[in-house]
Amino acid sequence: MVKVWIDILTPKQALLFGTIAKKLTDIGFKVYVTTRKYDYTMGVLDVLGVKYDVIGAYGGKTLFGKLKADIKRMSTLIELIKDFSPNYLLAYPNPSASRVAYGLGVSYIAFTDSPHSVHASRLSLPLASAVIFPKAIPINEIKAYTHPSTMLVPYDGVDEVLWLKEFKPKPEELRELGIEPYEYIIIRPAEIYASYYKYSIDFTYLVKQLSKYFKILLLPRYKEDFNKYKGVSNVILPEKAVYGPNVIYHSLLVISGGATMTREAALLGIPAINLYPEELYVDTYIKSKGLPLFKVKSLEKALNLALEISKDPKKYRVNSLNILKAMEDPFTKLLEVLKYYEENIDSNRRSRK
Repeated sequence: MVKVWIDILTPKQALLFGTIAKKLTDIGFKVYVTTRKYDYTMGVLDVLGVKYDVIGAYGGKTLFGKLKADIKRMSTLIELIKDFSPNYLLAYPNPSASRVAYGLGVSYIAFTDSPHSVHASRLSLPLASAVIFPKAIPINEIKAYTHPSTMLVPYDGVDEVLWLKEFKPKPEELRELGIEPYEYIIIRPAEIYASYYKYSIDFTYLVKQLSKYFKILLLPRYKEDFNKYKGVSNVILPEKAVYGPNVIYHSLLVISGGATMTREAALLGIPAINLYPEELYVDTYIKSKGLPLFKVKSLEKALNLALEISKDPKKYRVNSLNILKAMEDPFTKLLEVLKYYEENIDSNRRSRK
């Protein structure tokens, strides 16, 4: 039996790899999932019904904290992974997991849509046997990080397609949050402590202005976010993880300082405003398909656009089902890579074990 270890660091990775874990299990792979304490990551896996072990925690905003947390995580992962003895690691750019995999002779199949995440990519992608990525990203952007022997596997789509293709909306799940369909706006602050994030942006102004007119479903990234917005009138702060696609589908619009949730919204035909300061290749790809993803560079512009959209949300919605179905998802490419390695025994694995 082929054994796969999946290591998950963020809620977006939980959606991607949680879905992959279930699909691989269904077709006969033995899968072991590890994660860390961070944001809604564990909650998303719980919502998906994926079993996992929690190893370590997020290191916080300082370089020292990140390094110390990674080293501590690695020391525990080594023993667990040695005992499980997987054939493959699946992970995003992930310094601790990739180093453990390499040291134990486990082939690392990486996924990424984030060449702008320079530090994590430099520390992990050189160890990858294969990298699966959206073809919207120029191949040289990925090659800059990889070994010459690494297999580069592009696909015509984005990660979010994987869990959205089979999505079915459930409005009844909103009752727990005390909201009704199409009466609220989702706001997700920026991931300001991430190693790749070089900007400063405070969503307080935006939240307070929009909460005068709408209910705000605010999905915090850090404890500071929760504390900052707790008690603000018309702001709903979930105590536990919610299933993102469902609350997105039933919202008026989505505003985020990150990218995943706005891409999810656009793929579901829901207008989305992205405040991440850089233009990302995968976002440009989404917009090129005629999906309602809007990039703005200031809170004032985000506010004005949100108020404009809210006057007639249906005008901005898109019937995206056929666009979504036409896109590739990374799971198909993963199966191709696994089949290739199983038929042509990975020389790296063979020589190191």
